[in-house]
Amino acid sequence: MYICLSGCKNGFKAGCRPLIGLDGAFLKTRFGGQILSAVGLDANHHIYVIAWAIVRVENTETWRWFLELLHQDLGHYKEHDWCFISDMQKGLISAVKAVMPDVHHRFCVWHLWKNFNKNWKDLQLRGLLWECARATTYQEFRDGMEKIKRLNEDAWAYLEKWPMDAWTRSLFSHKPKLDNICNNACEVFNAKIKDARAKPIITLLEEVRMFVMRTIAKNKVKLQNHTGKLTPVIKSRLEKVRKESKHWKPIWTGDNGYEKFEVHGHPTNHVVDIGKRLCTCQFWMLTGIPCVHTCAALSCVNKQPKDFCHRWLTMDSYKETYNHHINPIPGQPLWEKADDCNRPHAPKIKTKPGKLKMKRRMDADEKSAFGTKKPKVDPKLSGNTADGVHLKRQLGAFTCSYCGDKGHTKRGCKKKRDADAATAAAAAAAAAAAAEAAEKKKNDEVHTVPEKPVQQPQDVSSQADLGSNPQEIELTQPSASEQEDSEKDPAPKRPSKLSPRRRSSNQPTARTVNPLQGASSATSSKFANLMQFIPTPGFRPPRKKN
Repeated sequence: MYICLSGCKNGFKAGCRPLIGLDGAFLKTRFGGQILSAVGLDANHHIYVIAWAIVRVENTETWRWFLELLHQDLGHYKEHDWCFISDMQKGLISAVKAVMPDVHHRFCVWHLWKNFNKNWKDLQLRGLLWECARATTYQEFRDGMEKIKRLNEDAWAYLEKWPMDAWTRSLFSHKPKLDNICNNACEVFNAKIKDARAKPIITLLEEVRMFVMRTIAKNKVKLQNHTGKLTPVIKSRLEKVRKESKHWKPIWTGDNGYEKFEVHGHPTNHVVDIGKRLCTCQFWMLTGIPCVHTCAALSCVNKQPKDFCHRWLTMDSYKETYNHHINPIPGQPLWEKADDCNRPHAPKIKTKPGKLKMKRRMDADEKSAFGTKKPKVDPKLSGNTADGVHLKRQLGAFTCSYCGDKGHTKRGCKKKRDADAATAAAAAAAAAAAAEAAEKKKNDEVHTVPEKPVQQPQDVSSQADLGSNPQEIELTQPSASEQEDSEKDPAPKRPSKLSPRRRSSNQPTARTVNPLQGASSATSSKFANLMQFIPTPGFRPPRKKN
């Protein structure tokens, strides 16, 4: 199912730059499928969706079908100077060559680096790869490739097999006025419809149509009150270039039109031709924005750099893009129903084993460095790399510190567990023997309690002698309660209570002293009469009325 609305098609042809991003994303339903998209950029670098389609699989046949329909809607690619940027899928590359043989086709450098990184993970090679991709002159590009060749010849051979004009700015076409080396526009679109890709086909198509319609309406109102010739993004970028142009010194060559200059600075000199809008750095031709050398030359002739920007970067092109809109559609119950003979049949479902996957498969390095959670980086650790990512420590074979064997640690050592169990059993047996001996000793002490001697009563004759001097005789025979207490076990002594660590300070006891203690009755009566006239604190007696 291919969809290209009239408002999207006419708006892109009216004011957008002729660089089209192509990409595909998988659907998250049990039916499977892919959604193919073509996305462009307006004058303010907003994404502008051109067309989209639902296909069974993403291969050469489906991409060729999609590009043929897109070619019919947008017109001949040579007439409008269309250029394309996409990832490095073999099916897509061959389809573009089959439908549009001589079209300029760029590769996304991000995907190129991901494939390059699978074999060569050197940080220096990665930096040189991006340096070659960002180079705007062919000499800078060749110097970077020579550095890669000296470091690793296999990596250099891998990059040499790809077309050079597909991934370096120095060989890009000057017609799109865009120097993008990554297909970020399609990635943004796929992220915006991430939730919609998990819905049924009709709901998905309605969600995409609503998103495109809202985006066009929002961007149309966004810059409605903006004043100036350039769009805000281009204006901000031009201001940065103008500030950097102060470090360059232009020299007029003496031509009649004051158009040719030789601009001196670091790292090398450049030649600027204002009349032909050329500069040897190629930044002006690639982006449509005057470079630092051109801004320095324009300052000598008192001309404004904004007057030399391409028309695709102006507010006029932005307004022409959003003069077109998408027509509204009523609800689904009000749609015109098709005949039964024209109704599409449901696709054949190939059920895959396991749970339905909702996320794409990531690489190993992508999970660690570019996942949803940012890695914790400690600047004090020595294992941090140059880009601030902490590498995982590589652990070798473990060696047990108890038995000396390899393959385990002391925590999981079987010999240590057996030795600890034997030691615990011996300690338990010794404790049981000590407890039994203590109990036996205690029982022996209970059975050997000493008996108190019983006093014999005195004779009668001795009582007769006491008759002359009668006295009371004290009975010394123990009572029954005392005999029972003696047979009991002696009470154990309670240990003394430990003193607390912090002793409370001895607070002085309050003593109430009677002030009239020892005073006479007259003094007491006078003091009581005096206290009647002393008011309480804060008491104000009422004023007397005159």
